[in-house]
Amino acid sequence: MAEIQRLIASRALKAGDKLPPERQLAVQLNVSRSALREALRVLTELAILDVKHGKGTYVLEPQLRPLTDLSIVEDSAKLAFMKQAIEARAAIEIEVVRLAALRADAENINGLEAYYAESISEPLQSKRRYDYALAFEKLIGEASKNPYLVSLQNQAHKFFSEAWRTGGFIPRSADQRNVQHARILQAIASHNADLAVELMKIHMHISF
Repeated sequence: MAEIQRLIASRALKAGDKLPPERQLAVQLNVSRSALREALRVLTELAILDVKHGKGTYVLEPQLRPLTDLSIVEDSAKLAFMKQAIEARAAIEIEVVRLAALRADAENINGLEAYYAESISEPLQSKRRYDYALAFEKLIGEASKNPYLVSLQNQAHKFFSEAWRTGGFIPRSADQRNVQHARILQAIASHNADLAVELMKIHMHISF
């Protein structure tokens, strides 16, 4: 299943694009056709693919590549847009996480822990493997207890989503993201504001 998602991401397939025929796809991925059909079934249930009988398999939700090498971004305007979006997010997320570490109550921490547990379990782990996930940061925003910062955070997330989806990338792999989220969660739960800030700086850092 992950191989199909990786293929969609590497080819930058858009919503509505058609995958190769089943026989050809099985050969490309070096899997049996039965294994391929099962993967297609799951990805269809996750609303990533749409299998139209007699017509083929189509992409519903594009899969975004982790940005591991700046040279793969061929459009300088898109790269600048992505950089501006991460800078705007960083300016807000760092203060939000500082306040969250100071103000988070048991309900906030339980919500963050529940989200994290869900994000590393199926089906969400596969659903978000090649997509950015901002729900964790939104929960941190709620824990900051500052509605004005939350409003700014929402705008920054909207800008970020537009920029990075247009660019066709996510800042890092889902595995890296999950490790960073776990560390930030621990800092908030222990009410260590200084550590939470340093970890969010690392999370927001992209080498452009």
